[in-house]
Amino acid sequence: MPRVNGRNVFKLVAPAVCALSTLPLGTVAAPAETAAVSGPGHRPRIGLVLAGGGAKGGAHVGVLKVLEELRVPIDCIAGTSMGALVGGGYASGQSAAEIETFINGIDWKTVVGGAGRRPLEPIEQKRLATEANTTLELGLRDGEIVTPSGLTNSSAIDDLLRSYVARSRLVADFDKLPIPYRAVATDMISGNMVILDHGDLANAMRASMAIPGAFSPVVGEGYILSDGGMVRNIPVDVARNTCADIVIVSNLVEPPATAEKLVQATQLLSRSMDVMFEVNEKTQLESLTERDIRIDVLMGDITTSDFERTPETIPLGEVAARKNSDRLAALAVSSAEYTAWRQKISTPQEVEAKVASIRYEGLEHVNPDYLETITTIRPGQEANVNAISEDAGRMSALKGLESVGYRLEGSADDATLVWLPQEVSIGPNVLRPSMGLFADGGGDLKFLLGVQHVHNWLNDRGGQWRNHLQIGYESLLSTSLYQPFDVPQQFFVEPGLFASRSVEEVYDDGDNIATYEFTNYGGRVDLGWNISRSAQLRVGYGAAEREIDIKTGDPLLPEGDFLDAGLMISARYDSRDAASFATSGIAAAVEYQMMDDSLGSDRDWERVEAGFRTALSFGKNVMWLSLAGGADLGDDLPVDRAFALGGPRTLPAFSYDELRVREYWLAQASFLWRLVDLVPVKNQAIYGGFGLQAAGLYDRIDLVADDEIYSASAYLAGPTTFGTFTLGAGVAPDDWSIWLQISRPVGKGSILDDGLFR
Repeated sequence: MPRVNGRNVFKLVAPAVCALSTLPLGTVAAPAETAAVSGPGHRPRIGLVLAGGGAKGGAHVGVLKVLEELRVPIDCIAGTSMGALVGGGYASGQSAAEIETFINGIDWKTVVGGAGRRPLEPIEQKRLATEANTTLELGLRDGEIVTPSGLTNSSAIDDLLRSYVARSRLVADFDKLPIPYRAVATDMISGNMVILDHGDLANAMRASMAIPGAFSPVVGEGYILSDGGMVRNIPVDVARNTCADIVIVSNLVEPPATAEKLVQATQLLSRSMDVMFEVNEKTQLESLTERDIRIDVLMGDITTSDFERTPETIPLGEVAARKNSDRLAALAVSSAEYTAWRQKISTPQEVEAKVASIRYEGLEHVNPDYLETITTIRPGQEANVNAISEDAGRMSALKGLESVGYRLEGSADDATLVWLPQEVSIGPNVLRPSMGLFADGGGDLKFLLGVQHVHNWLNDRGGQWRNHLQIGYESLLSTSLYQPFDVPQQFFVEPGLFASRSVEEVYDDGDNIATYEFTNYGGRVDLGWNISRSAQLRVGYGAAEREIDIKTGDPLLPEGDFLDAGLMISARYDSRDAASFATSGIAAAVEYQMMDDSLGSDRDWERVEAGFRTALSFGKNVMWLSLAGGADLGDDLPVDRAFALGGPRTLPAFSYDELRVREYWLAQASFLWRLVDLVPVKNQAIYGGFGLQAAGLYDRIDLVADDEIYSASAYLAGPTTFGTFTLGAGVAPDDWSIWLQISRPVGKGSILDDGLFR
């Protein structure tokens, strides 16, 4: 049989898709009309039911493989969640082997965990996020704090599904797919089951898979659709009402719950979801008749969230289906009949079109002209699914967008690419709460609580109003206006005001001799150039009134009020694959300050500092190599502006900021062993680390002779909601320390304390 011509299909069905795009996505739980398609008169119509189950749903592919081996044709499919994904692929005309290749090829760390997204982020977005030092984001809307609609960015999942059934997305009526199809979702407004029988096939699968809280729902006029497992995890009645005389059910079976596994809060929460699903599953399974076939797939220790183990589930489905071979074989047709059926439904999913125009829909705040600058497809070019997906990925890396959809309108020779970016549900006002805690064996205890507020898209150039409030060891209040000059946001200005207060310990040859309070208030204006996604340059003028007061102990620093004013230049490079526990990429920064009386300063001084870190992967483990150094360029650097080293970021054997110097160099090597996987798909794990440090310290303010220091450290580290935690110990020839640190650095004595190097 000749292959279907993609361009002709596009011309025929695209107008129908446009006409149906305004219709509701599905119908509420009232019985669906029976599809017009049926099996030949000599055999019963067979409906395939594929249960929901997250990662476990890969087992359905194994069931499909056995059905194909036995030559059992399918007349309609009903699926929920992962069952909707596998069933949608089969209904679109793909074979079990093609779906297996697709599922085995999914990079779940990219699709669910967001791996690969950070290198696509703009450099200023990365910089602002490292200042906040947290991944937690809330919204401020109408005077109320709101949470995101999902904890996981769904854009990669959406794009994966669109590529998976690219051509079948053009078939708006699911009865007209190669195999009639139904997906099941839950309307979170009414609590009713929604049978998805028309619309965008990719959106239907996505709605059926939208686990509440984990993934954002599919929202339309009058409905909010989430995972269908809450109301019908095994949609037997849906398949029966669609076409089925006989139902084949692929049922995913976990081991029975035990009291020993229901102790922790997370275990009980997970079990509560299972109980909810089991209630509706039981009703559906009890409706099976003697003619129906139930295939129970035993999942062993594979759970709903074990996405990286999905390929392991496929053989489990095959084993379970073969146990029912005799009954399934009774439904088989002849080799000739099956070949004819298979050829009739087989449909390649590639789509290629010549883009005549591009349009953006649904944007309220984000400027579509800006999105145009980060995409590559232009009118007059040929575009396939891969090229469109790459552009969607570039846009979805922006913090202001939750997901990026698209559709093609018109003919394949004269298509309009319609982008459908969805802005974040929390709105343009974003809050990022943060905290920091540090305690060491010497009794030093420091803490920080803070919140960063950013009002995005003040204007069509992407202006932002930024505020930061922090209390604790270092209290801070700052406000600034980040204003790009051009649509691509390459050049910008950022004026700002700040006030800060910090309480710091001062040491003399290892002895804590005094506690000082530093108060600063002033302003700064930067002109900047976003050179690339990874590089930025800033040149600015700043002035700060600095008050130095001794609180306790012997004076070592000068007291009084000083005005420091002058030129500041900074450059940073960030190509890391993750903001913390990076496994690849480079972080680098250079900072130069020149205070001069001609620029309004009370004191003349200069200093320059640079830091560099690269991450090297060794399987699941990683090595970090770091270099840093600072110098006063021959000037008499005030002792209160000296570089400060000590603590987990620099020299772990010493107390925080214990070593204050006018010049230094530092080299580090750290090896991190991945000990325990917490959420493998998101690359979250507990690491064990071992580090070696070497440093040269020159012109110390406590007049200790210049020296080189060598030390070692060992630690455990892992993620928390507010950032990373570290529990460790450091040792040097004459010093040692143990510490606990949670989240952001408590102290900014050196460039390695910048969030860029966490």
